[in-house]
Amino acid sequence: MILYNLLRILLYFIISILAIFNKKLLKFFKSRLFQKIGNDNFLNDNEEAILIHFSSVGEFNLTQELIEKILKDSNRKLILSVMTDTGFSIVNKKYSENGNVKIIYFPLDDFFTVHKIYQKYKIEKTIIIETEIWPNLYYFASSNGELLIVNGRLTEKKLKSYLKFGWLIRKTLNRATKIMVQSTSDKERYEKIGIDKHKIKVYKNLKYSIKYNRITEEEIKKYNETVIDKNKKVIVCGSTRPNEEKIWLEVFKQINVDNEYQLVLVPRHLERIGEIENIILENFSKDEYSLITQIEKDNKNKDYKKIILVDKIGILTDFYQIADFVFVGGTLVDIGGHSILEPLYYGKKPIIGKYFQNIEEIVKDAKELGFIEIVKDKHEIIEYLRKSENVDTREFLKK
Repeated sequence: MILYNLLRILLYFIISILAIFNKKLLKFFKSRLFQKIGNDNFLNDNEEAILIHFSSVGEFNLTQELIEKILKDSNRKLILSVMTDTGFSIVNKKYSENGNVKIIYFPLDDFFTVHKIYQKYKIEKTIIIETEIWPNLYYFASSNGELLIVNGRLTEKKLKSYLKFGWLIRKTLNRATKIMVQSTSDKERYEKIGIDKHKIKVYKNLKYSIKYNRITEEEIKKYNETVIDKNKKVIVCGSTRPNEEKIWLEVFKQINVDNEYQLVLVPRHLERIGEIENIILENFSKDEYSLITQIEKDNKNKDYKKIILVDKIGILTDFYQIADFVFVGGTLVDIGGHSILEPLYYGKKPIIGKYFQNIEEIVKDAKELGFIEIVKDKHEIIEYLRKSENVDTREFLKK
């Protein structure tokens, strides 16, 4: 722990120099390390709180049922710790008016800020969604009450990297009171690190319990009037990562010779919008694509665009429901894949690449039922799009 925090001080020094020349980096760290902690009346003298930490929108989605249950069945107040800006925005939109919920940015495991959080708020229980390993958070959480890891997962790739720092990872994870993992494979990987096997239990993946929102017929009609050409086959690429947009734009150019398709790109990180626009313009004209915010601003679209670039958070599942084809990103490049359950829930057979180590158990289940298409490259994508038949995948979550 001492060496870990000494290395962090060195890292802060480097980042502080870089932040002088990078406003985005400065804003990112200021929002997390210098947020107001404890300067409120969130807790009364006799009240205790539960802290739930998750990284992204996907993890928040699978945690909502748990959050609602805690708020309904206990008199505990909740502190929701979020890593990403997108996640914070979505969580804030849902719970900012709820006096029993406080939303904070995760303070990047800064020793002093994490200590302040546990000092100012009487946190009796900490719940980590999936497995983010933060030594300072785990230390203060276990020192002040129960520490639970829920929906834990550990890929082979992560296991190899964790074993390089075995002493720190093992000590950190063993601070947990209980680790609830998604599969027996995950359990075995935790045990290889040296985690007490009596702490590890296999539970059903929380993602199977999610109930996603459905858009109304009126909302679909509005999309069809302004954005989506219902006379075309609509391809939606969700949570795309660098280089995946280029692959899909090449695919789109080859298959759309008869102008029968429309492509919707929804990047994982909105700060990449400018970069993606430049990639689009390498093969298409300015008149052939549009940002979703620009269409909404104009409030009409007489000429449907071939390509829609979504520069707005929180509407990916809208497009999944409208799509004819769905690609889930982080799978054509070595990221490990994002959730495929949303398209499955809406009855759409997801297309993914060969990198799906983050979601391997769900992919395995979906593959057994023929509810997923795994492709290696753009040639296999094109082949699948040309010969595919519709498959209703909604039964997957009822199995």
